[in-house]
Amino acid sequence: MTDRHLLHRTSWIIAAALLAANFTALSQAHGEDAASLAPTLRRLANSGSFDKLGDLLKTEQESRKDEQVATLLRAVDQYRKHDTDSTAVRRADYQKAYDKMVAQSGEGHVTEAMFNAIEASRLADDMDTMLKDQKVVELVKKTEAKALAAYEKGEWLESLGYYRTLEALFDDSHLHDEQVKKVERHLRVLRFYAPRALEKMYEARAKQLKAERKPVEGEEKKAVPEDDEPIKITGDTWEQRLKDVQLSMYRQTISRAAHQHITSPGYTPLLKGSVEALVTMAATNGLDAAFPKFKNETAVKRFREGLARIRKDLDNLNAALNYLQASEIIDSIVDLNDNTVELPESVIAYELGDGAASQLDDFSSIIWPYDLEQFRRNVDGKFFGVGIQISKRDGRLTVVSPLEGTPAHRAGIRANDIIAKVNGEDTLDWALDRAVREITGPEGTTVKLGIERAGQQNIIEFTLKRAEIVIESIKGWDHAPNGGWTYYIDKASKIGYIRMSQFIPQTKDGMDEAVEAMEKDAGLNALILDLRGNPGGLLSSAIDISDRFVGEGTIVSTVNSQNRETRRYEARADRTYRRFPIIILVNQGSASASEIVSGAIQDYQRGLIIGTRSFGKGSVQDVFPIDNSLAALRLTTQYYRLPAGRIIHRKPGEKVWGIHPDIEVKMTATQVGDLMKYRQDVDIIRDPNDKVDPKADVPTAAKMLERGMDPQLEAALLVLRTGLVAEHVSLAQKGAAAPAGN
Repeated sequence: MTDRHLLHRTSWIIAAALLAANFTALSQAHGEDAASLAPTLRRLANSGSFDKLGDLLKTEQESRKDEQVATLLRAVDQYRKHDTDSTAVRRADYQKAYDKMVAQSGEGHVTEAMFNAIEASRLADDMDTMLKDQKVVELVKKTEAKALAAYEKGEWLESLGYYRTLEALFDDSHLHDEQVKKVERHLRVLRFYAPRALEKMYEARAKQLKAERKPVEGEEKKAVPEDDEPIKITGDTWEQRLKDVQLSMYRQTISRAAHQHITSPGYTPLLKGSVEALVTMAATNGLDAAFPKFKNETAVKRFREGLARIRKDLDNLNAALNYLQASEIIDSIVDLNDNTVELPESVIAYELGDGAASQLDDFSSIIWPYDLEQFRRNVDGKFFGVGIQISKRDGRLTVVSPLEGTPAHRAGIRANDIIAKVNGEDTLDWALDRAVREITGPEGTTVKLGIERAGQQNIIEFTLKRAEIVIESIKGWDHAPNGGWTYYIDKASKIGYIRMSQFIPQTKDGMDEAVEAMEKDAGLNALILDLRGNPGGLLSSAIDISDRFVGEGTIVSTVNSQNRETRRYEARADRTYRRFPIIILVNQGSASASEIVSGAIQDYQRGLIIGTRSFGKGSVQDVFPIDNSLAALRLTTQYYRLPAGRIIHRKPGEKVWGIHPDIEVKMTATQVGDLMKYRQDVDIIRDPNDKVDPKADVPTAAKMLERGMDPQLEAALLVLRTGLVAEHVSLAQKGAAAPAGN
């Protein structure tokens, strides 16, 4: 890494024109020469000062009419109008939500009051100030008291509901993490081993909520159906999910985790977590249908008392345990089980392992045999199937969109088709994970889908041959008429737009193809790389993408718990694109590899970051095979360090973490949700033979900008367009001929 590269801010603009050469005269007529105007334009845009930018452009335009200036001014004015309108709506909605919160809280309807408090907090000008409001503080105390009371009565759904609202209200504070984890353990045990008991709990909770649901005075009463469908928990049984799980997998897990996890926890906390998992299980009512010995109160009591003794012994330890001592404690747990409740070995192993992993971090886990295949698919970025995105809508398996060029797409599967049958079996009660497993399979084999389609009276049968499906991680601005993507968001200005959904092996090739396509078409003056909602992926892929923009120096390094470097990854100039301006969009859903790429570009001042602070996942997970690769252990072993020395991982209690944008543009939860839904609708591959109502409001990418649905993207586009203008001001001031604008 060189100081020159770290400290030098790259000129935003190269070889693209929006203004005529007479811009010099325009600027001087107003009394400001081009030499000072160009950097002023850049400074205002790059700092997000769009109001001042608009005022400056308006003054220049009044001095001498110029269509290029007018075009940019209209874009700035549109952004300011969208921002003004959005702010007015947000503040009005805030007041409505706050008033509802106060009214509901006063009536004792705590749950609904909390929902309105959450909504108000997302709309407030200053969330921290709103959370200190006395009415909010009183409501929080009521909610905490109700959550604790429900937990102590074993009403875990009610307790979790309260804790979840508290968690949502305080967003990233993690104030109630421990309470949430305790409640979730009980519910996870029920869902896993006794789904019918959990269904009854859901039914009871639904009735309770219906009884509590009362409108505020003056608020329209919402219709509540009397025949709500009961919750139905579907999926494989615990016997199927725990097939091939053995105690040896748990023993190997704690042996490696005790010393190789970045915190080097040793055996004691792992064993404590293991014991706590069994304590939770023993304290969860409703398991006797799955495990007959749980009907024997004496056996359960002896089991709980034995676990309490082991936990007390662990609390009283004065020295670290070695593996032999830890193994003896495991043996005592197994003996206790065999002499009391007689849980199967697979259950004991699973619960012990889950409890141990809970003591590590959110990204360390055991990948049991049942989950191993899906894990490998996610890492490889490809699988064998028919090529459809599916979701559950109104309880039915529904096609979101076929993937272009896949068996499903070629056969004529359409968006919104309902998958009513798979291989002749009704899917009404299927969970998504089961649908994925049944539809995917070995290459060359067939699967028969029974499709319900709007306008068709009978089920349509499709017999599809499974093929390799490569996950698409690179998407563009809109679908091209002849298939594929178009990557220009502003072709006249030659500004490209690339969305990256994850970092997998083929991501770099997809990125190269997109950039090359633009270079061969009209050319590429600037690029927006959208990493919002990108959870990360492979480190190698993050390095490859960073290398496209960073010519030399360290991209990222890894460090151990003592902050000592363990490995360094360097850029290679032969992989780097020619230099053009770049803006990266990030938000709270941008994690891991997304933060490596955006952090490297920010540290080298290679581009601007726009959006909101990223997730803060800067840890390295190694995957270790367990039991001859029948299972695996994903273990956090290191942290990522960015070129300027930052550790972006969010550790407990840390105040500084993640990637902070150069220009912060906030979006409310409602805005984000509306945008995601609209973007999904835009991305649907539609059958060209489908008749479209000419009056229908068909979703398009362009309408997102026209309607101000994406202020972060709109801001990025403004910065780049302003930079192009500033470059032409500089060229004009130097007397250079202005190149063609398109």
